[in-house]
Amino acid sequence: MSVVKSSFTRTALATALAVSAAAGAMTMSTGPAQAASSVGGPITTSEVMARANNWLVRDVPYDQGSYATDITGTKSYRQDCSGFISMAWHLNTSENTDSLDNRALTTRVALSDLRPGDALDNDPGDGSILGSGHIVLFDHWINKAAGQFAYIQESNPTNDMMAGMDFLDGGSDGKIAGHPASGYFGLRYNKLVADAPNPVPSTNAGTITASVTSDNTAHVGLVGSDGSLWSTDAAYGGSGWSGNWGRLDGSGLKALTSVTVNNVVHVFALGSTGRVYTKDADYTTGQWTTGWVEVPGGASGAEALTASVTGSTVHLQSIGSDGALYTIDGNYGGTGWASGWTKLDGSGLKALASAVTGNTMHVYATGSTGKVYTKDADYTTGQWTTGWVEVPGGASGAQALTASVTGSTVHLQSIGSDGALYTIDANYGGTGWASGWTKLDGSGLKALASAVTGNTMHVYAIGSTGKVFTKDADYNTGQWTTGWTEVPGGAQS
Repeated sequence: MSVVKSSFTRTALATALAVSAAAGAMTMSTGPAQAASSVGGPITTSEVMARANNWLVRDVPYDQGSYATDITGTKSYRQDCSGFISMAWHLNTSENTDSLDNRALTTRVALSDLRPGDALDNDPGDGSILGSGHIVLFDHWINKAAGQFAYIQESNPTNDMMAGMDFLDGGSDGKIAGHPASGYFGLRYNKLVADAPNPVPSTNAGTITASVTSDNTAHVGLVGSDGSLWSTDAAYGGSGWSGNWGRLDGSGLKALTSVTVNNVVHVFALGSTGRVYTKDADYTTGQWTTGWVEVPGGASGAEALTASVTGSTVHLQSIGSDGALYTIDGNYGGTGWASGWTKLDGSGLKALASAVTGNTMHVYATGSTGKVYTKDADYTTGQWTTGWVEVPGGASGAQALTASVTGSTVHLQSIGSDGALYTIDANYGGTGWASGWTKLDGSGLKALASAVTGNTMHVYAIGSTGKVFTKDADYNTGQWTTGWTEVPGGAQS
């Protein structure tokens, strides 16, 4: 089966599963998690969804005669649809589809009022268990006006754990999870409590990054004014923005970059002394690594970062305190990090971006006067180009850069001295650079990041007040969206 992780838990990666602020050894959070709830006690929505996604990721088999442990590894529940709901709610025992519909345990709610962590049940609490009874966990609304929603279920012996989507009326077949939609009603666990709202991050105006995982979800990170990492997600394949920012860990962070390798997002950050650290988010298992680990090689005084990927190898570049370019590689497919940073060339460099076409990495940098330069590393031949070449178009005063790729074309954006967004394309498959930079819109922009889903590029920018905005370029139609849209969640300075 294809496991689809809950959209709600993309936020839980940055909340319920967040880890300590200490920068230490990398430890994957694959062991038993600490539950905030006690058995049969109050439980938050995010914990319910984290518990549910644990069974989904583990693909716990459907078996009414067997029991499986919960996320804590300390309590077991029956491996069927109602046992799954009992597990997600952290109940004392494995209830059935009939006994879950009990006013001492749950309250009926209108299907149109469902919230994450509620359930859809089709077995009324009349003391008789329907042979066709079934229950699923409500995940989130995809399109509430249309009645479209996502759910998680322990489905049947053939399909085991599944995540799915349907309509309240059952859609074309009139069924939800294979059972008549007309028989379902909503249940809310009486001890389900709302999560405390995440604080709104105040941004550090120079630090934003974005990367994309296999489900066409963009993971956008920024450094808050508290010096820690904050994250939010946009599921461009369906449910859109998660709607809030989750605070992770770290202190004194100054710059960010990130890349995705095999559905794992690797985030790199500069610490307060210019050392380089990393932490990972595995979007297959739903786990962040604990703490930050320093990238080997002893970098210090670094002032900017960029990262890109060929195969399973991350190519990480920094600007040193001497204004030159430094590089190091991390092979996540086996050999790990190189033993140290290699100094390349350049002086007075201020900002970095990078992108890959084929097996060639293109690095872009602003010089001391804000002109934009580029150099390449060909990972087929193992050779860097000699020196830096100015990007055509006569840019000057550029203050930030971001680069992304569709096909063989790199789309390079900068913030000009007027605080507006500028763009230029380079077709490395043939026609080369466009003749000049195109000024788009925006004012007072401070930082840039970009990511691609399908053939659409998403640009993210921090504005003058610290709010985060986005706009898109659709390379199927050749059109940019008009204006900027604020990223939900209320980031501000």
